[in-house]
Amino acid sequence: MVHSKEARQVRAFLLALESAGIRQFVRAALMLALAFLAPPALAQQEPAFESGVVVVQFESGIAISEGAAKTGLAAFDRAASPFGVISIERPFAFLEHVEPSPQTERNLMALRCTYYVRYSANEDPLRVAKALAAAEGVTYAEPKLINRYLASAALPNDSLFGDQPYLRQLRLPEAWDIVKGQESSPPVVIAVVDGGGDWRHPDLRANAWTNEDETPDNGIDDDNNGFIDDVHGANFANEDDTDNDPTGLVETPNGAWHGTDVAGAASAVTDNVTGIAGAAWNAALMHVNVSCRRADIGCYGYEGILYAAANEADIINTSWFGWPQDQELQIITQALDLATDMGALVVAPAGNANWSVDAIPIYPAIHPRVLSVGAVAENSRAKASFSNYGKRLNVFAPGEGIVTTAPDGEYSRFVTGTSFAASLVSGVAALVKTRYPDLLPDALREQVRLASESMDAESPAYEGRLGRGFVNAEAAVQAPVNPGVRIKRWAWTDANGDGHIAPGEQVTIKATVVNHLADARQLTVGLNAFESYPHIDLSAAEHAVGSLPRGDSTEVTLSFEVAADAPLNSKVRFYARIRDGAFTDEVDQISIGINRNLEVLHNALSMLYVDTHGDGWSNNRGWDITATPALPELATWFGVSIRQDWLVGLDLPSNNLSGTLPADIDRFPNLLWLNMPDNSLSGAIPGEIGRLAQLQELLLDRNELSGEIPPELGSLSHLRVLSLGTNSLSGTVPAQLGELSQLDRLYLHENDLTGLIPGQLGNLAQLQRLYLSDNELSGEIPGELGSLSQLTVLALHQNVLSGSIPKELGNLEQVRWLWLSKNALSGPIPAELANLPNLQWLSLWENNLSGPIPGSLGNLSELRWLRLYHNNLSGEIPP
Repeated sequence: MVHSKEARQVRAFLLALESAGIRQFVRAALMLALAFLAPPALAQQEPAFESGVVVVQFESGIAISEGAAKTGLAAFDRAASPFGVISIERPFAFLEHVEPSPQTERNLMALRCTYYVRYSANEDPLRVAKALAAAEGVTYAEPKLINRYLASAALPNDSLFGDQPYLRQLRLPEAWDIVKGQESSPPVVIAVVDGGGDWRHPDLRANAWTNEDETPDNGIDDDNNGFIDDVHGANFANEDDTDNDPTGLVETPNGAWHGTDVAGAASAVTDNVTGIAGAAWNAALMHVNVSCRRADIGCYGYEGILYAAANEADIINTSWFGWPQDQELQIITQALDLATDMGALVVAPAGNANWSVDAIPIYPAIHPRVLSVGAVAENSRAKASFSNYGKRLNVFAPGEGIVTTAPDGEYSRFVTGTSFAASLVSGVAALVKTRYPDLLPDALREQVRLASESMDAESPAYEGRLGRGFVNAEAAVQAPVNPGVRIKRWAWTDANGDGHIAPGEQVTIKATVVNHLADARQLTVGLNAFESYPHIDLSAAEHAVGSLPRGDSTEVTLSFEVAADAPLNSKVRFYARIRDGAFTDEVDQISIGINRNLEVLHNALSMLYVDTHGDGWSNNRGWDITATPALPELATWFGVSIRQDWLVGLDLPSNNLSGTLPADIDRFPNLLWLNMPDNSLSGAIPGEIGRLAQLQELLLDRNELSGEIPPELGSLSHLRVLSLGTNSLSGTVPAQLGELSQLDRLYLHENDLTGLIPGQLGNLAQLQRLYLSDNELSGEIPGELGSLSQLTVLALHQNVLSGSIPKELGNLEQVRWLWLSKNALSGPIPAELANLPNLQWLSLWENNLSGPIPGSLGNLSELRWLRLYHNNLSGEIPP
């Protein structure tokens, strides 16, 4: 559940510190809050790739002995020798039991030749993969992605149905009424590829998928599918080929709770007078345990997906994600394409980090053949504060306050996360598949997606970035109305054919589009820019197709012109715009690089290295500034992240950087994150950073920076995290920061800032945490801060703020920590603070507050800490 573990840790820590001195207590609590409540930095998360293993796909016809440490291929074994290969294993050996079809043959044969190469050397898997990829006989080598769980979703007669209002919100009763009586035999199968699943649960057992071709407990692979006794699913987690009971183990992730929770939301037994109603009414549940011994990791996610597809699951629900940073992993594309071509629709959660998946792709959700799902807030159609979002995201569904099954016959109350939104949508997809059993996975995805309803009005700050909108189950089980036209493949050529798009050139895109749903009669396909590109002319970027019947495909040609003054090293992104009469759709993204110049990029990196005394860095691996490197070499430089051939991240925390940041740092136009905290950087923050138009994260905290905060930072329209705390910054807080519409964290604490808190910060509709403490800020607290509806932490303590506490702060319904202590605030405590239902800590000590203490503060059910001393207040502190 979102933040539940963090909240417990915070509470335990604070209780332990209760007897400590006040000054140390508050400072320690602040540091704890920053540690637990600050977001994971985009480039500072736990490792994206599993250590000690790489994925290697060999060319067809090469036979490798399973479990051996050598392949017999002289070039490969020579390249692998320095890394101490332990074993070479086939993750998809069971695919030998699957018959190929024309649709599946290419990926099936490729994945049969794919191996995990496990090694003992303490080496970065990216480096190992690069070394092995060059060996003769290797198709590709790449790191193995870590898949992390996303934890925290006619009327049936189930006893807890009244606690599931979100089922009505999805219009599931109406959908059930349409589909009822059309149940297929055998039923539609939803595979829950997750942690263990308690298939024996009284509210799940009747829907447990049963492999009729397998005899239980005889120790034989009766159906010759590569798995022994896989009667109700498979268990990859226990690493015991003879035991495929998919129930979770004590030592594997979450026991069985997460998989059981997800399974119940998707298809708990409905209309059985017991427990909850599952979204699918009564689809069969195939449980596939893909856990391993790390509590938050699904080690066998793609193995589980392919097991489910090979065993004829119709819907595959995943509740985990991996972020491959700058890597495009072929094994993921091959596995997801293969599963889809085998007849299974993969449904995946968008993730719980409030990221834009357009800029930060996560898998499997972002794969174009997957049905990806974000979450809305409880009893609402507004985006949940934690949910990822983006135009490439498909749909949204309830993801807060979900009631579902739990292990040992129990029920989980009010769980939260996009995992549960995805499981509800898996149930909706199963209903559609029940009514239309001949729908292929791509058509099924489009049917659910295009039947959804816009939710821009409920989340105006995310307008145009909420996929197709909120799922409508009743509409989804109706006959298709609109065409479902998607890009199958595309390629571009430039005017002179040299593969380098120069200023003044025309670019031609040829794309094959497929119509998965209703016949199109007036179809046009065009391009729509992701954002404003003054140097791009799209006037010729549309193709009139006319008629395109369901199931047919056609090739379209689209062109655009690049202006003579196009900037260096820029990237343009387009969406394919589909029109058929009044119907419009945009979901497939096309990304192309313009005017590449690696020498300019290398020069800018070299300047950064020199200005920050790179020879003294703790780690400067790969940083050769004497000659321009090839792009693959540049990708190996420490702290440099390359994605789709573009520099997108500089990540050098705690790396002994000193000196100053160079003014030409704006030479990295595609940078998504610039993270250099915990160093010894000095001097001013260059205003040129404001030209990094794509920047989403700027972390320069805990350095020795001085001077004013550049107002140019207010131009960073995509910025989500601005962390400049614990420096020596002076001057005022720029009012221009109030223009950062996507900002959700602002950390300016422990500086020498003066002047007023700008009221424009109240415009930051997405802001969740605001730290301005330990400065010399003066004047009144602006009432505009009461407009920050998503705010969870407001830290203004240890300044010289005066005037009264604005009553508007009583509008901060999400706020948990409100710190206003050690200022010069006067007047009474506003009674409106009693309107804060989630408030856990209210710190007002060492001010000049007067008047009675509002007794209504005693009604704050979540309040754990109330500090009012060293004021002029009267009355009793409420219990």
